[in-house]
Order: sequence, then C-alpha cells, then structure tokens
Amino acid sequence: MSDPVRCAVIGAGHIGRFHADKYARHPSARLVAVVDPSPERAQAVARQHGAEPRAEFAGLVGRVDAVSICAPTPAHYAIARDCIAAGIHVLVEKPIAVTLAEADAMVAAAAAAGTVLQVGHLERFSMAGLGVAAVLDRPAFVDARRLTAFRGRGADVSVVLDLMIHDIDLVAAIAGSPVASVAAVGRRVVSETEDVAAAQLRFQDGTAATLVASRVSPQAERSLRILQASGEIAIDLQARRLTATRASVPGDAPTTIEASQPDADPLGAQIDAFLGCIAGGGRPLVDGTAGRDALATALAVIRSIRSDGAAVPIEKSHA
Repeated sequence: MSDPVRCAVIGAGHIGRFHADKYARHPSARLVAVVDPSPERAQAVARQHGAEPRAEFAGLVGRVDAVSICAPTPAHYAIARDCIAAGIHVLVEKPIAVTLAEADAMVAAAAAAGTVLQVGHLERFSMAGLGVAAVLDRPAFVDARRLTAFRGRGADVSVVLDLMIHDIDLVAAIAGSPVASVAAVGRRVVSETEDVAAAQLRFQDGTAATLVASRVSPQAERSLRILQASGEIAIDLQARRLTATRASVPGDAPTTIEASQPDADPLGAQIDAFLGCIAGGGRPLVDGTAGRDALATALAVIRSIRSDGAAVPIEKSHA
C-alpha cells in the first residue's frame, strides 16, 4: 500500500473548510495543514481534523505533496507559482486566476514541472456522474441558467466570474469546440459590479449557447437544456437529475432516458480524481488549459457587457 498523499488547504474560508474535510476523510490522503492569514480561521478548521494551523505556506515546502488553493482569486497565481516550483501538485478553485497571462504562466509551469494542475470547476463532476457524455449527440444549442438569491459572498467580482463561469465551462465541454465569440448584457443591482448577466456564445463548429446568471433572483435555479440531433436533454443541477428524449428512427416516438444522483458528492469526486491523477499520472477532467479557456470566455463576456453588448472574440493564449 502506498503512503498517503500529504495535503494542505490554503484558504480556510467557506470553500476551504469543505476541501479540508474531504482530505481528512480520504483514505489516500493525510491533511497536514490548513493555511490562512487569519489565525482564528486556520485554527478553527485545522482543529477539527488534527491538522496544523499556519498563517503562511512557505514552511510547508518539503512536508506536503499537494495543495488545494481556496484563497481569494487575486492570490491564486502567486501561491500556485510557488507550489509548482516546489514540485507540489495543485488543485486551484475557479476561476484559475485573475488574468489570462497568469493562467497561461500557471499552465506552462505545471507542464514544465510535471505536476498536476487541476481547476475546481465542480459541476463537471455532477455532469460526469449523471452520464451526460453517453447521451450527447451533436449538440446544436445549449441553454444554461444559474440563478440564486443574494448572499453577499462573491459580490466583490462580477456575477460572470462568480456564477456564470461554471456554465461557461460546462457548455464548452458539451460543445467540444472552442468558443469563437460572445455577446452579452448585464446590470448592477446591489453591488459595484454585474449582479445579473446574459450571454450568447458562438462556437467554432457552429454550436450556439445562451447563458443567464443572477445572484439577485427570487427563485433559485441551476439548469441546462441541450437541443441536439436526436432529441433533447434536460438537466436539473440542483436536484442532480437528467431526462433525455431520443429518437432512434425518424417518425417514431422518442424514447425517454432518466438518471439521477440526489446524494452525489461532487466535491468528494473532485478530490478523489485529483488524488488519483497524482497517484496514476492521469490528466485531470478539468486541467489548467480548460480552466484558462473558461476564464478567457468569462473575461470576453465582461468585455462585451461593458461595450454595450458588442460581439467580442476570445483572447488567445499568452504562452
């Protein structure tokens, strides 16, 4: 039996505490430390799992094999850069970075160092668990909606980077083609940046998508609807339920396919996949390049919103 992967969580906020819990419970991992500039937060999370609370990461080089970066997005690049340089595998929460130059540098550094760089686009694991790939058939159009009430958390960035980026990544995975251009509108409601946004995406293969995100909605919704060659797929990401209609013979009534995973644990699956890539050398389901591409599209959506809805292209790699 191989030794457990020595892990640390950097950032002991809302998301970090869940990462810490998953590592502490995983049979292939050992939670060594929880890092946060707030001693109270670090201690509160570390104490639950018998881990070491720390104010900074530097002293852990050589003592950990992998980290989850759950710090605020502006800190992602510097932390990831230092970890990768020390040969440490990185799972970084979305968005991967603030700028595409930072994202490209992270991807290049991980490739050069031979370390795993995985990005925390959690919904991919919900999709995988529902078996979406098995029912996809040349998608033509995707409608994605992600609506929630105002919680305060995340309101320091646009709703595009807070919420819509989840669906940007999902829709890109469904289309299987690079995004060519976007056009979007958005409005500020309660914060200093966009609280509601709607975007139209065009992919290079002709697939189209409409994405709507709101953090001031009276009714919560996380859904996808896919129109494709053989029928339609409806996915309720809140209930983790899929219903697909598929016509195998023109003129015949379509058959219905259903799948559900109400008790699924996407974060647990994400952590398990990360540890599996470290142990087996596999490629992450959401690697650094996928995280970079989602960021590029999200930034294009924001540029379009702030250009009165003008269609804008996707910025190319800085590598």
